Amino acid sequence: MTELLAPAGDLICAKTALYNGADAIYCASEAFGARAYAKNLNLDELKELLILAHSLDKKIYVTVNTIIKDSELNDCINYVNKLYELGVDGLILADFAIISYVIENLPGMEAHISTQCGVKCLEDVRFFEELGAKRVVLARENTFDEIKKIKENSKMPLEIFAHGALCVSYSGGCLMSSMLTLRSGNRGRCSQNCRREYTIYKDGTKFSEKGFHLSMKDLNTSKNLIELLNIGVDSLKLEGRMKNPEYVKIVTSEYRKKIDNKDYNPKSLDSIFHRAYTKGFIFGEDKGNIVDITKKNNEGDLIGTIISKSTKGLTLVNITKILNVKDRIRIVADNETDYYFTVDKLFNAKGVEIKSGQGHLLLDIFKNFSNGAIYKMIDSSIDITIDNTYKKGITIEAIGSLGTPLTLLTKINGIIFKGVSNASFENAQKKPIDTETLIKQLSKLNETSFYLKDLKNSLNGNLFMTISSINEARRSLISNIETYMQHSRILPQIKLNNSPLYYNDENEISAFCTNEEQYNTLHELGINHIYYNNYVPYVNANFKEINESEILAGNYGALHKYKDKDIVCDYSFNAINSLAIYKLHQRGARFVTLSFETSYQDLKDIIENYKYGDANLEMIIYGKQNLMTTKYCPLKRYGQCGECNKHHYSLNDDKGVFEIYHQEGCITHIINEKPLNLIDEAPYIQKYVKRLRLQFTNEPREKIIEIVTNLRLKLQGDKTSFFNSKTDTRGYFKREII
Repeated sequence: MTELLAPAGDLICAKTALYNGADAIYCASEAFGARAYAKNLNLDELKELLILAHSLDKKIYVTVNTIIKDSELNDCINYVNKLYELGVDGLILADFAIISYVIENLPGMEAHISTQCGVKCLEDVRFFEELGAKRVVLARENTFDEIKKIKENSKMPLEIFAHGALCVSYSGGCLMSSMLTLRSGNRGRCSQNCRREYTIYKDGTKFSEKGFHLSMKDLNTSKNLIELLNIGVDSLKLEGRMKNPEYVKIVTSEYRKKIDNKDYNPKSLDSIFHRAYTKGFIFGEDKGNIVDITKKNNEGDLIGTIISKSTKGLTLVNITKILNVKDRIRIVADNETDYYFTVDKLFNAKGVEIKSGQGHLLLDIFKNFSNGAIYKMIDSSIDITIDNTYKKGITIEAIGSLGTPLTLLTKINGIIFKGVSNASFENAQKKPIDTETLIKQLSKLNETSFYLKDLKNSLNGNLFMTISSINEARRSLISNIETYMQHSRILPQIKLNNSPLYYNDENEISAFCTNEEQYNTLHELGINHIYYNNYVPYVNANFKEINESEILAGNYGALHKYKDKDIVCDYSFNAINSLAIYKLHQRGARFVTLSFETSYQDLKDIIENYKYGDANLEMIIYGKQNLMTTKYCPLKRYGQCGECNKHHYSLNDDKGVFEIYHQEGCITHIINEKPLNLIDEAPYIQKYVKRLRLQFTNEPREKIIEIVTNLRLKLQGDKTSFFNSKTDTRGYFKREII
C-alpha cells in the first residue's frame, strides 16, 4: 500500500493532514530542519502529535536534514536521542554523521535518506541499503523510467515528491544562498535567489530580457498518479511545510481521493496558493518549460477590481467571486508594488458590515489605490474542522455494580485498555444511570483521535454516579490509551566503535580539470593528482569503467561501485564535521573534500575534534564555485541547444555574474564568475589539510600556469598577496558575500 506523506509546519497543519487522509506526517521540531523559517513543533506539540498519529495507526517522521557543523554535533546527537525516546517513527536525514549515528545506535528508529543526499540511481540506493537505511527519498529530477528501474532492482522503500514547490538545483543541494547572503540552503535558511530576476548574456552582450529564469513551477503529478501507484512507489510526498492549513487540507484530501479512486476534483488544486503547475522531470516536462520566467509566485485567483479611491478609509471594489473576512488578498496596481493583506473588515455598498459577499463592496485596504486588480491568495472559507471520517471508531464496555467504581474497557489493535473512576456506584434514589447518559458522556472525544462507535452497557443494578465521575473514567481510559500510543522508548546504552584510521599521505597539490588541454598543462606542471577521466560527477547517468587507481567521487553510488579504488569524496558530500569525515573514511574514502561551506572556524573545530587518527582532508582553495547543478537549461527556450559550449553565457543581476556551464548529459552548472581564491591562506590551511585542490572549469592554459605558480610560491614563503578583491572572493571560508 502506497503511503501518502503530508507536510506540517505546525501542529494545526499536522492534525489537518491526518484528518484528511494522510498516512504519515513529516515535520521539523526544535532544530536542524531544512525549513528553519517554518513555525515547526516544539517537543510537547510533537508528543501530542505522536499520540494522535499512533492512535490512528499513522506515522510521524521528523526532518533532521541539514548539514551539521562540528560545534553542533553533540547537540544534534542529543536531539535525535530525545526524538528516539519520544517515539518518533523515523528521521529524514542529510548529514552522513547523523545518518550513521542513527543506523548504528538507535534500534527501531527508521533512517530515511533525504533527497538532499542526491539519491539518483541504483548504485546510490544500494549504498544506503547496505548501510542499513530504511528508506531513500529520490531526487526530484528522476524520470519515471529511472524510478521504475530502481524499484525493480532494489528492495529499498522509495519515497518520491508528488506535489508542491521544486528546487531548481539538483536534489535541493545549492550553494547560491550561502555565497550570496551567508544564509545556507543546506542548513535550512535558503534566501531563494532562484526566485530573483536575471538577464541572460551571450558573449558579454545582453541576450534576453530580465525574467525569472531559475524560478521553477510547482510540481503536480495528480493526473499521472496511477502510473506511480502501479509500479509500487512506497511513499508519495507532498511538499508544503511553509504552507497554511487550508493548503494542506486541499492537497492531502485530493491526493487521498486520487489514491483511493474516489471523487477527485482537479479544480480544487487550482483554488489554493500555487505557482503554475508542471508534471516535472518525472513525467517528461520539457527542460525549457519547467520554469515560469514571467513571475516568481502565484498570482492567486482573480476576484475583482478597484473602482475608486478610499473614502473615510474604505475603498469601493467590484468583487466577482465570494470574498470573506479573513481571506488573504493581493492587489496589483499600475506603478505600485504588489500589496498583500488579510481582510479584517468588509462592508456592503451601503456601509453595513458583513462577513462575506460579492458585487459592489467597501473594503478596508489601509492603502489608497485608484485602480488595481484584486486576487485571492488564501480562502478562509475552506473548512479545516475535524470530523469522524479519519478518526478511529472504538467500542467501549461499561462495567460496574453497587460499591464498585465505573470501569471502561476497549480493545485497540488487540490490546485491552482500561479507565476507572475514583468514585463508586451508589443506589439510585431517583433516575439511575442509563445507556443514553453513558453514550452522551463517553462520546465527548472531540480532542482525541477516537469516536464512540458502540457502547456495551454491562452495569449491574439500579446505580447512580455523578456525571463528573463518568467523565473522569472516560479521561482515565483515554489517558491510558494515549500513554501507550506515544510509543516512547528507552535510549539504549550507546557504544561507539570509533577505531582510529591512519594514512601515510603527505601534503600535496591536486587539481580538477574539464578538458584535455587543461589536463596536459597540469601534467606538464608536475601535478600528480589530476581529476579528469577519473571523475564521477554528482549527477551521474552511468558508472563507466575507470582504469585509474584513484577516483574523485561526486555521489554515494561511487562509494558502492568502486570499492576497490582509492576514493576521494568530493565537496558535494557536504562534509563539514569530524564524525561525517570519519564515517566516510570507514566506508572507503581515502580523502574527504571539505564542503564549500567550511569557514575558517569550522576547519579549526573539525581538526580539534577529530579523534580518529588521520583526517586526510582535501580542500578546494581556488576555482569558480559551482553554485548549483540543475537538470533545467535556461538556454533551451531560446533555441540555443548545441551552442552552449561554443559561446559564453551568463545570468546577470545586481548581485553579480553567474556563468552557465554545461557538462555531458545536458546538465547545467551555474558558477560564480568570481573565483574562490584562498592562495594567500594556503600555508595556514596546509597545517590542517593534506591536499590543496585547484578547481578549473573554463580557465585557459595561461591562467592555470599562473595559479599553480602562485600557489607554489606562497607555499615556499613568498610574502606577495595573490588575492584581488575586485576579481576574486574568499567565499564562505572568510564568510565573504560574493
